[in-house]
Amino acid sequence: MLEIEKVEMTQNSDKQKNMQLRVDKGLIEMFLKMTPEERIRSNDNTIRALVELRNAFKKQKTSSFRSKRSA
Repeated sequence: MLEIEKVEMTQNSDKQKNMQLRVDKGLIEMFLKMTPEERIRSNDNTIRALVELRNAFKKQKTSSFRSKRSA
């Protein structure tokens, strides 16, 4: 099960004083068990997935704009 701990942010602005940061200790533990190469591979996979999502969003946004424009 995921273990999440809330940590108060200690910053000067009012907005940041009210913010809380959630730390997933299980996720940290998982990454610490990985070799540096495994962590890099995991990071690369995450970046690749984010780029795919961004490109899909841009494509959807463009096609939506084109369909509204032609109507």
